[in-house]
Parts: sequence; structure tokens; C-alpha cells
Amino acid sequence: MTSPPLVSVIIPSYNYAGFLPHAVSSVLQQRCPQVEVEVIVVDDGSTDNTAEVARLFGPDVHYIYQENQGLSAARNAGLRAAHGDFIAFLDADDLHAKELLASQLKVFTAQPELDIVICRCLDFSEGANRQVDGLWSLVNSHWDVHACNANLAPVHCYMVRTDIVRRVGYFDQGLRSCEDQDYWLRCYGLGAKVGINTDGVVFYRKHGGGMTENRARMYHHDSLMHEKVGRMLAELPEFPLQAKCAGWLAHAAGCLVSAGYLCELDPERSRVMQDFFTKAVLAAAPLFSHSVPRNDTGNLRYVQDYYGGRCLRLASWSGLQLTPTAAKALMVLKRMFPRMADLSSDALNARLRSTYARLCVIGLPSQVGTG
Repeated sequence: MTSPPLVSVIIPSYNYAGFLPHAVSSVLQQRCPQVEVEVIVVDDGSTDNTAEVARLFGPDVHYIYQENQGLSAARNAGLRAAHGDFIAFLDADDLHAKELLASQLKVFTAQPELDIVICRCLDFSEGANRQVDGLWSLVNSHWDVHACNANLAPVHCYMVRTDIVRRVGYFDQGLRSCEDQDYWLRCYGLGAKVGINTDGVVFYRKHGGGMTENRARMYHHDSLMHEKVGRMLAELPEFPLQAKCAGWLAHAAGCLVSAGYLCELDPERSRVMQDFFTKAVLAAAPLFSHSVPRNDTGNLRYVQDYYGGRCLRLASWSGLQLTPTAAKALMVLKRMFPRMADLSSDALNARLRSTYARLCVIGLPSQVGTG
């Protein structure tokens, strides 16, 4: 490892010349005696003046141009060019808080066994005055289980050792959404160890025109992501580590969310996701009675309860008509979680909120207000 550690920050940009200077500046200000920074801007075929803006930073920025291929391809180009001991990502319209990278490295130093560190995220929107819109929740354990349900945090919350990046490889360029969830799942599948940085924060800009604005495409690729999760759970005996039942339940809940979003946009695809929900429940059921060790000192029991309850709640999604096989799987779930199955809708919602709060980091990160 270099001294100080070198962090390669990869910034893909497509027609974001107006935002790019702020993103790059927020990374360059991370340099300090404890951190050296390599900034890699990957221009994904922009038609604006992205190249001109990037080159204004001179040797502080490694600028790469490629024909338009999408976000995953741009990040992969950055990975191929990176020389750092650690890798971080930042989209061209988002920002790092002051001293973020130093705070991430501090966690790695305190826990040298870690492969990945995740920080907090704040949404913000631009107007007459910058407005902070909300702090993302961040779970405090069992990240591999939660990732079987949905993405844990935006990609720029992560810092990862280059060693694990070289083992995992590149982002899946066939996915046009959820590509970061897929990447971190593959890290977890290799046994990557994760820690959290409760002090650090990144700023996630909310505005129109981003990739996530295309909801139909996003929901379709989200369903493809759930298929990949199901295959991982079936093919990797040790994934999630010592929490296979919880992983299947988290996956089942994710499949129901996908089915609900697609029930009007793509009814046939919605039924496919209900089939995956059914398979997940039937895989979890025989593991359930011995899924949590008697000496469990973590949150595994609460994780299982949360996703079991989520499935029960999601099954009543307005407009979602369960297939016969999915309805039978729901009955299996009710036998697994009889107390929650007997709760009213309001009581179940309250139970889920309480349980999820127990699973998350509490308090505000110390870097709030340092953007």
C-alpha cells in the first residue's frame, strides 16, 4: 500500500458538464496528509463541453473519453485505469462531504480485515438555496442479506479495497439499472467483509434527467436483478454467510416489490416475479426452524422477522393479483410467522417500522453540513 493511501475516485459523466466541476472539486478537497487522491473522469460520449471542463483541472484529473456505452461501461473504463489502493465512485452530479475519504480510511485502519466501508447518504435538491431533503437509512449488520432484497446505498457511499475489485471484476454492462447492487452482491458472494462509517456522508442530487427517471426500464432491470439474486442463493451454499433463510426471505420480499411495480406496466413479467417469490419462500421454509442460532447476539432474528413481515404486507399490494402458486406460498409464510399474520394492516406496519429502526444506524453523521 502506498503512503499515504491512494484512493482512485471514478466519476462517469454524460452531458453533465454543468455539474462536473462541483463533483471534481469535492473530491480534490479530500487531499490531506492521510489521503492521496486519483480523480478519473470517464466521459461516456457526451455532446456538451464535458471534455473542456474536465481538462480545466489539468493534471489533477485523468480524463478518458469513450463512445456512449452506458454507466457500467464508463465505470469499468475507470476501473481499468485506476492505480489506487482503494476505489470509490462518484456520479458527476453528486458530491463528497469534506474529509469523507479520510473518514472512510479511518474505518479501514481500525478494522484492517474489512474489504468494503459504507457511509451515509443525504439527498439534496438545487433551488434558490440548496435544500437537504432526507438522510438515507443504513443497516448496521447482515449487509449480504439486505442486498438480496434491494440496494443498500448509492454507489458513491462505498469505498472498496482494490484487491477485492480485482477478484470481482467489472460491472455487468448488460444491466442498465441496479448494476451497483449486482456488483456488491458479487463482492458478498466472495465473502467480502463490510463495515460502516457512521460519520461520513455523500450528497445525492435529486433532479430530473437522470437514469433513474426511466421507471419502466428501471423496474424491468430490477426484476432481472432479482433473478440473479435467486441464482446466487441457489448456487452458493455459503451465501449469505450463516443466514441462508434470511437471504431467501429478503429475496422473496424483493420479488414481491418487483411484481407490484410491474403488475400494470408488464403483467407477464409481474407473474414471473411471483414465481420467483414462490421459489424463495419454499426454499426458506425448511430452513426456518433452525435458522437462528440460540446464541445469536446480532440482529439475525429481527432481520428474518422484518422480511417475513414485509412479504405479508406486500402480498396485499393494491392492484397485485397473486397467482395460485404465489397464494399458496403466502399461506406457507403465514404459518412461519403466525403472530404477524394475525396483525391488522396498521399494526403490521407499526411492527415493521419498529423492527427496521432496530436494524439501522441511529443518529446523524458528523459530516452533515460540510458539503
